[in-house]
Amino acid sequence: MVLISLMIFSKLFYPKRLDELRSSLKTDGDNKGLYRQKVILSVLWFSVILLFLMFSVVPAILIASNCTKNNIGHLILAFLFSDIYVFHYSIRKFVFKDGYCNI
Repeated sequence: MVLISLMIFSKLFYPKRLDELRSSLKTDGDNKGLYRQKVILSVLWFSVILLFLMFSVVPAILIASNCTKNNIGHLILAFLFSDIYVFHYSIRKFVFKDGYCNI
């Protein structure tokens, strides 16, 4: 979910990035300054993706480990569908108030 959101965000607000990535794969690499700049930009984008994943996946895994007594199935679901898992938790906990997971 997060990667799809990030790709849509990139496509809407930074559309040249995808074209630059395609063209950078086709260049010879003779210009070391340009190559260094592209590497730094790629590392920064990777860091942004990593931060998005960290802020999305870690809370879902913490909720799954605390609420389901480390059930491996719930941990895998929380990892793969973190946004949906946190949404499900918040609806059950705060809307339905059925006593789900008293942390």
